[in-house]
Amino acid sequence: MSSVHVHVHVALLAVAAAILASCQQVECGPGTIERGGSCVAADETVSMATCGPLTTLVGDQCLPEFAATVCDPATTDEDLDPATNVTTCIGSGGGGCGAALACPQPAAGKQTICGQIFDLETGEPFAPTDGTGTRCDPMAPTATGPCSIRVHAYDAIAFSTNPNDPNARLAVGDNYIDDCGRYRVSDITLPASSPFIALGIDDVDMTRAGPLGTTNATGVATPKAADVATKDVEAFIAPRSTTDQWASNGGPPINNGIYVMMFRAKRAPSKLPQAGVTVIKGNGSPTPSTDHYFVATDVTRQRLDAVATSTGANGSALVTNAMLSDGYSGTGGIPSECRWSGHAAATLPFIVFIQILRPINASATQTCPL
Repeated sequence: MSSVHVHVHVALLAVAAAILASCQQVECGPGTIERGGSCVAADETVSMATCGPLTTLVGDQCLPEFAATVCDPATTDEDLDPATNVTTCIGSGGGGCGAALACPQPAAGKQTICGQIFDLETGEPFAPTDGTGTRCDPMAPTATGPCSIRVHAYDAIAFSTNPNDPNARLAVGDNYIDDCGRYRVSDITLPASSPFIALGIDDVDMTRAGPLGTTNATGVATPKAADVATKDVEAFIAPRSTTDQWASNGGPPINNGIYVMMFRAKRAPSKLPQAGVTVIKGNGSPTPSTDHYFVATDVTRQRLDAVATSTGANGSALVTNAMLSDGYSGTGGIPSECRWSGHAAATLPFIVFIQILRPINASATQTCPL
């Protein structure tokens, strides 16, 4: 081969290499991106599998479906729904009892608990018909109604062991209650050893605390959880007139304390009560000598039936002499794939402690259909 032919052949190979290199480094114009050596539209959707919940694939990027929410701190509170990761701005200027009450995320390492206060006897919200959603002033409590009571947070186990222990009360960032009976205990310092936080309700005016005021001292408990806003925790008032009715119907006096077990037919958030449930201790044995059940047809919690052995229409039972070491649950009223949640509880003098129990899976291999 002549030297001319060699030079031409080398030149052609160099040109081909250059063309190949340029094909491997495609420069795409505005509005397009390179994919597989070609320029395609930037909004071409290829696969949703690479994008997480509430995001959409745009070109080669997963973008949020919703714009970031920024609430006006002067007029609203941020309320995050953990199920959807969507933040809603809820007005902080009253709005009446029908308006939503924000339950914003707590400070790091803290917990916020929010909910509605109910009348234990009737099951109705503890709110006047003319409530406006105005925050109560603890320095100027009313004689009756939601603004006559207060809500405090406690280490549940420490309080149950010794209600007079000053260290049982937990520090909080803010303690809110309004004239609709809605409450919010913000930025609770978590108990060091107890797995539960108790909310204690009594009169603001300590000279009327206990049976003398709007309510007997009442309590509810919920699991502690750092960095969580726990919503819709039901709390209750139980006036002296209610506990006096129980005692006059053969029920326990308030003097030694009462544990109220409320069985709900469905998993949260249903409030449907479950009839036909008998109280049992943690070892599975019934407690007939310490149980009291209501008249089967009563939806309110007023009249007790001395011979009843299970819950009636209101799904409730009263228990006396409860001890933390026993643990309490229920049997009956639900399918075999389900069992009732179990809880520790203790009866304390002049305190009505309320616990809501719900169906859960009977075992790791069974699914409760409720």
